[in-house]
Amino acid sequence: MIRSGADPVIASKNAEVSFFLFAIGGLVGLANVPGLVMSSNGTEMVALATNLVHHGFYGNPSPGFSTGPSAANPPMYPWILAFLMICFRNPAAFRMAELIGCILTNALTAAWLPRVSWLFFSDIRPGIVASVFWLLSLELMPGWDVSYTTASILLFCLFTAATIGKDRTFRYAILAGMLAGALFLFNPASTLVFVAWTAYLLVWDGAAARRKVTYCCVTLAISGLIAFGWMLRNELVLGGFVARTNFGETFYTSNNDCAQPNLIDDVLNGCYSEYHPTGSLKEAKIMLRVGEVKYDRARTDDAKAWIRSHPARFAQLTGARAFYFWLPPLRLTRFKGAVIWIATILSLPGIALMAYRRLRVTRFVVAVLLVYPLMYYVVMASLRYRYPILWLTLLPAGYFIQWLAGNLARMMKKQPRFRSSSRLDAVSEVGSAPLTAKR
Repeated sequence: MIRSGADPVIASKNAEVSFFLFAIGGLVGLANVPGLVMSSNGTEMVALATNLVHHGFYGNPSPGFSTGPSAANPPMYPWILAFLMICFRNPAAFRMAELIGCILTNALTAAWLPRVSWLFFSDIRPGIVASVFWLLSLELMPGWDVSYTTASILLFCLFTAATIGKDRTFRYAILAGMLAGALFLFNPASTLVFVAWTAYLLVWDGAAARRKVTYCCVTLAISGLIAFGWMLRNELVLGGFVARTNFGETFYTSNNDCAQPNLIDDVLNGCYSEYHPTGSLKEAKIMLRVGEVKYDRARTDDAKAWIRSHPARFAQLTGARAFYFWLPPLRLTRFKGAVIWIATILSLPGIALMAYRRLRVTRFVVAVLLVYPLMYYVVMASLRYRYPILWLTLLPAGYFIQWLAGNLARMMKKQPRFRSSSRLDAVSEVGSAPLTAKR
């Protein structure tokens, strides 16, 4: 089975490392607070939460504009924000709670990366390197779901890997399905990640085939029921059986005569406020009149018409957005962007090394990294689109750095290649057979 390590000594060591990284993550989050430039008060998810609390319905995602019931953003994070608003009536107290939640979930990601690294490599050291990269590159975004989504994806991977072969398969599968459903309600795009991971477990985990099939089927069925419930709500309220209704408005804002490759430049040149309902009263009124579903489809058609008449400009925008998805513009992201550049570049030899060593998890990593970004190549680039799968870049980068450091140390000490000085080193040596590797 794919396990996080049953040896009590190793498990204790991993727990100590995770706790230390969680504490460091909290401190790094606090250190980032003074540099928090963008207020969360104007985000669509905060507007949705505000309407839930004060008006009792899920709608009006454009701050200051009335556009009616909404499915522009998935509901999980607005529900969390609404709960915080109820608990902390004072606006300043709410903003503090919102910020603390963002810091804690980012810290959990840092703490869980070594544990996921153990699943991938039977070695926590690449995960420690990945955690350092994460802490250096994280951006506090309390108005968005990003930190919660990322932490929940890691939790899903850890929980399913630990429970897929256990007794009481049905009970654990229901919990896994609820977690997957929550992921869908945080960000429907995360479906690509948890479905790919579930498929990976189904094929490569060493549990009995019947238990694996039962576990994975129940997990996907429960998550599917949760997704169905949300989409049925949208059919009844909005007239469309859809997961969300913001692709058309984003697609339209990203492909027009004044569009720029990245979101910040679109905001600065006024293009965003001209074409997007969040900034344009004209667009908001049109959305209110026709409804979100019809508006979304109409703006999708408008964007397609512009693309057909401007193929060269669309190709230029798409190429630039694809580049910025992986390597964000340094003039805007500066130090954090530079960290992501370094990790992304180092992940390439890391993935190559994983493939060379025939690590089975390489298939999962490559599949997600190839498929997940496709939807973001045709819309404005934003760093928050990258964060939910950034960890899949950081872990291969950490794997390569650990391999490189190990080889350099052996060369300096002139030690045999597979010599190990302690039992723990022998277990965690990258050259040893990972639980997820085919030897």
